[in-house]
Amino acid sequence: MNKAIDWHTVCSPLNLCDVYVPASHLRRWIEYIPREGGVAFRCETTDRRTVEFRLDIVMPDVVRVRMNADRIRSGPSDMLIQQDWPPPPYDLKDHEDYLVLTTERIRLEVQRLPWQLRVFDAQSLGTTMPFFSQRIDDRVYGSRYEVAPIGFDRDPNGRLTVRETVAVTPGECFYGFGEKFTPWNKWGQELVSWTVDAGNVSSHRSYKNIPFFMSTAGYGLFVHSSYPILYRMGSESSISYSIHVDDSQLDYFLIYGPDFKHILKRYCDLTGYAPVPPRWAFGFWISRCSYQSRQEVEAIIREMRARDFPCDVIHLDPWWMGNGPWSTYEWDTESFPNPKEMIRRLRAQGVRVCLWIHPYIPKGTKAYDEVLAKGYYVHSPDGHVSPPVDYFLGTDLAVLDFTNPQACAWLESKLQPLLDMGVAAFKTDFGEQAPVDAVYYDGRSGVEMHNLYPLLYNRTVFELTRRHYGRGLVWGRSAYAGSQRYPVQWGGDSYGSFDQLASQMRGLLSYGMSGVPFCSHDVGGFDYSPSAFDWPKPEEYPKDPVLYVRWLQFGVFSSHVRAHGKQPREPWTYGPQAEEIARRYLKLRYRLLPYIYSEAMKSAQTGLPMVRPLVLEFQSDPNTYSLDSQYMFGESFLVAPIVTPSNHRLVYLPPGDWVDYWNKRLVKGGCWIEVEAPLEIIPLWVRAGAIIPMGPELSYVEEKPLDPLTLELYWPKDFVETIVQEEDQPGIPVRYKRKGKTLNIEAGPAPGQVEIVLYGESIKEAICHGAALNVLPCPGGQFVRVDGSKRVSVVLRLAEG
Repeated sequence: MNKAIDWHTVCSPLNLCDVYVPASHLRRWIEYIPREGGVAFRCETTDRRTVEFRLDIVMPDVVRVRMNADRIRSGPSDMLIQQDWPPPPYDLKDHEDYLVLTTERIRLEVQRLPWQLRVFDAQSLGTTMPFFSQRIDDRVYGSRYEVAPIGFDRDPNGRLTVRETVAVTPGECFYGFGEKFTPWNKWGQELVSWTVDAGNVSSHRSYKNIPFFMSTAGYGLFVHSSYPILYRMGSESSISYSIHVDDSQLDYFLIYGPDFKHILKRYCDLTGYAPVPPRWAFGFWISRCSYQSRQEVEAIIREMRARDFPCDVIHLDPWWMGNGPWSTYEWDTESFPNPKEMIRRLRAQGVRVCLWIHPYIPKGTKAYDEVLAKGYYVHSPDGHVSPPVDYFLGTDLAVLDFTNPQACAWLESKLQPLLDMGVAAFKTDFGEQAPVDAVYYDGRSGVEMHNLYPLLYNRTVFELTRRHYGRGLVWGRSAYAGSQRYPVQWGGDSYGSFDQLASQMRGLLSYGMSGVPFCSHDVGGFDYSPSAFDWPKPEEYPKDPVLYVRWLQFGVFSSHVRAHGKQPREPWTYGPQAEEIARRYLKLRYRLLPYIYSEAMKSAQTGLPMVRPLVLEFQSDPNTYSLDSQYMFGESFLVAPIVTPSNHRLVYLPPGDWVDYWNKRLVKGGCWIEVEAPLEIIPLWVRAGAIIPMGPELSYVEEKPLDPLTLELYWPKDFVETIVQEEDQPGIPVRYKRKGKTLNIEAGPAPGQVEIVLYGESIKEAICHGAALNVLPCPGGQFVRVDGSKRVSVVLRLAEG
């Protein structure tokens, strides 16, 4: 909560008698003990305390760092997918003043006095520059510290909390920390890992705090703790950052890249990879807060089909349970009579149903009485119900305790009948309000569990849907480390404004750099425009069709796309122009499903986000370090959404050749360009040489087989290959090889026809298995069509010039 500025403190001079003095910091190591997989140090602090510091080699490029004021704790972790790793080979050498641990990839040097850990690339034997180094000399006026070295602080109750301090090189940038809406490069900021209902998407608050970040120095750091964490990323000093954990134990994994893609893969090796969501989930979701009746729901889908909009999911917010209080997990059958029949009728039109839930049970309901009688709630230390920490929801609520397997089974028993009647997924809303003054079933405290609660909540619901349908899915708002294992999340409650659109994109990019491939956002914004609250009736504030179109364009080029808000978000409610543009983009989205699903498969295997910051693809280009309003969508599309009311923006094209998607013209990269984009255009480029697989027009994802399969080739290079992935079907291999003016293309087998579209070259002759093909024109290029039911080989003779 914001407080009045204390101007006296703000304007105070540096007082040498009042410089902060930490409880202690590491002074030296006394001895070391080699152990399987690493080494343990017995260290002395500046207050003569003896503490243990441990280095464990997890992988050749990953080291686990632990320290505790008491003793190092070990045990199961909800964040990690395994608790132990077979130690890789390493070499240990004692140089008296320092100890050296060397693996195939990294070299760790631990200085005896004063204590300091530095980590180098093992292959760069001549370098004196570590990629990671503890900072031990950030001082102010002589011996005092501006930022104290690794050690301990003492809270007002006398309890020790831990601190790590790290050196920073000039120009170093930092990315990740979860879904953070503040400026993209986190250097110069103070960040908190403490899950809250953010209330908007433009503040420091966050629904999804992932204690993992990456540095342009070439490393990633995963703080393996669920306790509150404070990161002072240059907010105290321009040469250091510090990490503070509200616990006596320091526990982090240091990952060496130096490539960001490799770091993300290693992070997922530790915390798990995201499974690919069901293919239908990549279609369009329509939603509102809220549809109030079965009649309204069915009318929306009839209108959707009559107006020729593709759609796969309609989501119902909590009013499916009546007017509250929520959650009871039971239909309001007055407003939604015979819901099973409704779901069946919608499904016949290609539309699935998603239902809103949260894990808080209201007093005065049958569900509350059950939970209380069986002890499935989070309880206070004295055994009473410990309510959610956010009073927005009310206080007469019992919070389900997901550390209790029987409580998980109880929730599953409430949701299973809904799945049995055909519900496809659940929107797992909230989860950020887990009680702090609490003791959980497995003995963990409320402080330790608060950040972890979203992980366990979403895991329970995801695994239920996975068991029922074979593939799991949630539509969650809150998350923590490991939540990528339970997709999908969306970006929370944004206002309907261009400012919030830009902030939402920044949060999505930040979340992707935190090891999460799949995420969405509310197209149009969840809430009214901020200006609406100056009106007598905010709900009557006019909607902005320009904002809606720009947000939808961004949504079409996100991993998942859902329109949702307090006001109607159906495209036709924004006027004829917006309706027509929205239809065009949603139809394009569905035609691009072969590309989108194939990229999703790659993301699941690598940990790379589908909405990919340019720095992830072009890490060696400093121009990409601060770009937070354009991105790569998969490997091949560069997307630069319009995030202001203006049609004008600057776009940076990295080095290489790019093809304007709309006019098919080649553009040389390595430069900034000015773009004028009328409302019907989102600035969009394809990486030259790419193969973009496309499918037929669809009303819903499973309407037709992939026939024809269209393969768009953009200014082909020497050799490119890809696999067009289909759900529960063998992948379709595609590749081309170019030699001079001859282009050989192989594809298939495919479900039916294959269309090969060529941009950037003119086809003089086309041959397939010895037979000539008709070469047909298309906007900006030419194409040929062949029977793809068997593997085909096409030779294109290209015209000179």
